[in-house]
Amino acid sequence: MNVFPANPATPMADDSSDNPAADLARVIIDPARVTHAGSSVDLLLHRARTQTDTTAWAWYRVGEALHLAGQGDAAQTWPALLTADTFHAFCTSRRLCLWPTGSGESILGWLLAPASHSGSSTLSDLARSLGEAMQTDTLARAQNTQRVLYEIAYLASSVRERSAFLLGVHQQLATLIDAENFYLALYDSSNRRITYPYYVDVIDTSALECAIYDTLDPSRLSLTGQVLTTGQPLLIDADGIRTAEGEGRFFCVGERPEFWMGAPLKNASDEVFGMIAMQVYDVSRIYSVEDRALFLVVARHVAMALDRILHRDDLEETVSRRTAELSELNRALRLEIAERKRAEHLQGALFQIAELSSRHGDMMEFFQSLHGIVGELLYAENFYIALVENATATVSFPYYVDELLNDHPTPRRNRRGLTEYVIRQRCPCLIDLAEATRLVKTGEIERSGESIKLRSWLGIPLFDGDVVRGVLAVQSYTTSVRYSLRDQELLTFVSRHIDTALSRRSAAEALHAANLELEERVQNRTRELDLANARLQHENSHDALTGLPNRSHLLQRLEEAWLDHHGEGEQLAVMFIDLDRFKVVNDSLGHHFGDMLLVQAAGRLRSCLRDDDLLARLGGDEFAVLSPGASLETAVAIAERILAAFDLPFHIDEHVVFSSCSIGIVSPDSQFHREPADLLRDADTAMYRVKNGGRDSFVVFNHELRREVSDQVEREGALRNALKRDDELVPYFQPIVCVNSGQLVALEALIRWRQPDGRVITPGEFLPAVEGLRLIGRLDLYMLTRVAIILAQPQHADWPPVHVNCSSYSMTRPEFADDVLALFARHGVAPSRICLELTEGALVAEPDLARRSMQRLADHGMSVVLDDFGAGFSSLSYVHQYRFSGLKIDRSFIFELTTSPRSSAIVRAIVRMAESLDLTLVAEGVEDAATLAALREMGAAQAQGYYFAHPMPLEELLLTTLAPRLQALTQEP
Repeated sequence: MNVFPANPATPMADDSSDNPAADLARVIIDPARVTHAGSSVDLLLHRARTQTDTTAWAWYRVGEALHLAGQGDAAQTWPALLTADTFHAFCTSRRLCLWPTGSGESILGWLLAPASHSGSSTLSDLARSLGEAMQTDTLARAQNTQRVLYEIAYLASSVRERSAFLLGVHQQLATLIDAENFYLALYDSSNRRITYPYYVDVIDTSALECAIYDTLDPSRLSLTGQVLTTGQPLLIDADGIRTAEGEGRFFCVGERPEFWMGAPLKNASDEVFGMIAMQVYDVSRIYSVEDRALFLVVARHVAMALDRILHRDDLEETVSRRTAELSELNRALRLEIAERKRAEHLQGALFQIAELSSRHGDMMEFFQSLHGIVGELLYAENFYIALVENATATVSFPYYVDELLNDHPTPRRNRRGLTEYVIRQRCPCLIDLAEATRLVKTGEIERSGESIKLRSWLGIPLFDGDVVRGVLAVQSYTTSVRYSLRDQELLTFVSRHIDTALSRRSAAEALHAANLELEERVQNRTRELDLANARLQHENSHDALTGLPNRSHLLQRLEEAWLDHHGEGEQLAVMFIDLDRFKVVNDSLGHHFGDMLLVQAAGRLRSCLRDDDLLARLGGDEFAVLSPGASLETAVAIAERILAAFDLPFHIDEHVVFSSCSIGIVSPDSQFHREPADLLRDADTAMYRVKNGGRDSFVVFNHELRREVSDQVEREGALRNALKRDDELVPYFQPIVCVNSGQLVALEALIRWRQPDGRVITPGEFLPAVEGLRLIGRLDLYMLTRVAIILAQPQHADWPPVHVNCSSYSMTRPEFADDVLALFARHGVAPSRICLELTEGALVAEPDLARRSMQRLADHGMSVVLDDFGAGFSSLSYVHQYRFSGLKIDRSFIFELTTSPRSSAIVRAIVRMAESLDLTLVAEGVEDAATLAALREMGAAQAQGYYFAHPMPLEELLLTTLAPRLQALTQEP
């Protein structure tokens, strides 16, 4: 095995294992149960050895080379391997006759025999039977592959545990390929950490546990590290591994297999996050060409499914973290409630004081009751109230209780006791014996009995407005009772109410108002706490930005509707909605602008629904609608209302933005929907069908769409194979002419795909499926290569410049400019002979990378034209920032040029702008003479369209005399 260091002390696996997943996989996945194409073929070959009229035959299977797969006489010597180049020479030299097994382009093998047997009907029947058996097995394998891919997609949406998903993938893969030794690694490129959540191997049993990780060492890459770092599949046999080790490129760690296959796992951003690998240790079990291709197809689907599961795990982790935060907030609320109870106790005492202040009676009775209330709050065995007459500076003591002094103090003047000290300071004073002694020494107070006996003394000034009217004091003569700052705050608060009580005339009214205020504060606080609890519950089930229910709330309601559907036969519909071009808006104007767009979009969606419908935000720009009791026709009507509503612009911060949406609709089908989440899965699939079909529409999920998902996988594989040939993907050329003279000034190369049945399909039928994939970059280089080969031919030296479309993916690839320049240098073509046409997608996604690539190409004389100008989001800013040599007006404006004054005004403005910036301007989509005349009147320089010529293959272009016809078309009537 190539993952972990070999452990010589570790015995080979017998009856025990430390890897439960491996044990379970070995029980479930039996290599002998794996179905391999060839069982019926082997039976035919076995019968042919005994039933044919000759044994002087051999059968070769077609693959990367021709492999000897059977022969009539085992003693006869036939080459084990023949290449395509040497095959016919071998047959000629041996005087052999050939029978194809298969037909047309589906020839899967050749039956060879001496020329003397050329008329053998038995051998002819054998060749036909072998072809039919091979084609039958191939079809069965394709059907089995399609089933496995669907099962993997189903596992990703239905299995919650990652380990269960990986085991399911292993089981499904084992039905197609020898998967006895299989493992999966996850990779974190930020710290080069590799973990192995799934590992099954019959030879190397020293697998790491899931919690343990390995660190990628760039200086000594394992086979796993090679796949993770390069991002490319690796299919290699034992000899290839030895060669790589000898060259120091990568190394096999552990037991060396006879054949090893590894494929990277990439997310939607084309970033490697892991890999899967399979290997065999028996040379007789080496994977076939079909096995290897199938492994790569399955790997891509595993990557998409696993990326979705990991994304779901991240979302669950976020929810868990949010739940912990809510628990912490709840704990803080409980502490606050406890503090509130303490405050209520204090408020109860204050209510009593307020009641006293409004009660009729003499002041002594009031002071006695006040003393009792204060005594419930703190130690008040020694308590008095002093009042001062400011006119005479006389201090009197209307209420005085002291455990040591039985005589009531008499009024006094010009004394410097603790009471007078508080009056002078105009603030509460907390004094112990040490502080009292210090005040005596500094002359702030006089030495007296009260200053000698006290151990803790607390005095609070009483105010009448801003004037001190007296002092409220408590004191302790024992060290066991010491007042604190909290007691000071408490008594200060109580003193305010005493101030109110002493203001006789306004006492009742003021205290009554205070009572009402306190009651209101308590009620408000209670309401605030209730609202806080309700808000927490709402936030847990709703989106913070839009206020809509979130995914968890939607799934809960969907579960209820699902039960009603199965229990009571209630109809049900689910819609998955995604905003079109939201990323463009978000990246161009900022996330704040994008958030405001989401809020407005949510409001617009809500206005289109019924009262019983539930609208939820799933995340990003994705929404879902649950329509209980709704038929499929009702759901379609809702979708049509939504699309109509999104035809209107959004007005955000003085910007006008158009954002359509793509909608997928699904109703329950017992054949495919086993649980509620299946509805969301299929609605999501239908929505992506809308995305691939041009957006701004809706699609109802059905059996045909389910088949289309599988067909798309097949189409992508066919396109990859087409890129390896030079006779399927071919350039068609359309002229670009001078509006005034009709002179041919340039050609645009447009890709076409020739199908095996002779049909030619346009880019719109296959390019949307590969947008955003690395495959689109290979397609760009393929077209540039084909055009460069044509221009390099001497007879094409006088050709005008050729325009070639370039994808956003390529222009934002750092090495793209160097690859293009190297390609031109290799074919001897000057860069100035080719012009790239670029849409604004790259400029929005990666503006810095696009700018550097364009600058690099411009420095070598290559021009770049901004395609579809006027249809983008902010095209004028791109003309200003980037080194474009010209513009192509979007065909939507040209189509309406003679019928829409608005389109005419826009085209005229673009023509003037191009003239002022010295940019070439091409109007594409010219289909009649009236449009051409309007362009000539506006001063447009160049045009192209069906009016001049349809795109044509190179052969037709070379046979067509374009110049006279183009000049005749452009002559004014």
